[in-house]
Amino acid sequence: MRLICPNCDAQYEVPDEVIPTSGRDVQCSNCGQTWFQHHPDNVLQEDSDTRTDRAPDENDRPLSRRSPEPTAVPSGERKKLDPSVADILRQEAEAEQEARRRRQAASLESQPDLGLEGADEPRPRERSERAHSKLSRPSAKQERQAPPDDIAATAIGSRRDLLPDIEEINSTLRTGNERRTLPSSHHAKTQPRRAERSAFRSGFLIVVIIATLMVGVYLMAPDLGTAVPQLEPYLTAYVTWIDAARLWLDATLQNVLQWLDAKASQSAG
Repeated sequence: MRLICPNCDAQYEVPDEVIPTSGRDVQCSNCGQTWFQHHPDNVLQEDSDTRTDRAPDENDRPLSRRSPEPTAVPSGERKKLDPSVADILRQEAEAEQEARRRRQAASLESQPDLGLEGADEPRPRERSERAHSKLSRPSAKQERQAPPDDIAATAIGSRRDLLPDIEEINSTLRTGNERRTLPSSHHAKTQPRRAERSAFRSGFLIVVIIATLMVGVYLMAPDLGTAVPQLEPYLTAYVTWIDAARLWLDATLQNVLQWLDAKASQSAG
């Protein structure tokens, strides 16, 4: 069943078993109002009684059709509220009041200043910009008194301000071209160095390959002469020339070593 507070119109949904047949006192947890609540069956019975009371008076009817007077139904006596239920309702009312107090305190604490001070007082930077714009902006009297030449000059200046500066564009293009030409000049400087390095490497590799071939032919001369008899005289002459070069190199090294020993003995003596 639904309970409606007669004071604040708060509504509560409770089971029918909570209210006895004879009715009971209940308390609103919202405003603390206490009233006597009838059971739904008792309410229906009272409604039927009121309807019978509102029926036409029996005295106006003929005596032959008069029905016997109904016996008065004794109204149910009000019972005292159960202490446990009263405690529950009282706790609910206290909890609701405490929650309301907290909500009100939170709303008061979190209420902003509505931006009145911030709206009335502009920032220092905005103040300076406004003052500068006011100073730079000519007044209406000055505009009226200004000659046509000044007005044309100001109009041309404003148009120039709207268009980009040609000198700035040229300077940016020059810096871009200079930046682009720097890698090419650097590449031109480094290219001869790379060519010299590659030439040195190729020459060194050629010398190493020739020396390896000469040593290989010198060591394999007997086998090559046996395999190819036509090359035997050339191989013999090549081996003889290599042996003579070895003897000459050995003699030269011996002379150099003797000269170094003599210099060392002279410096020591």
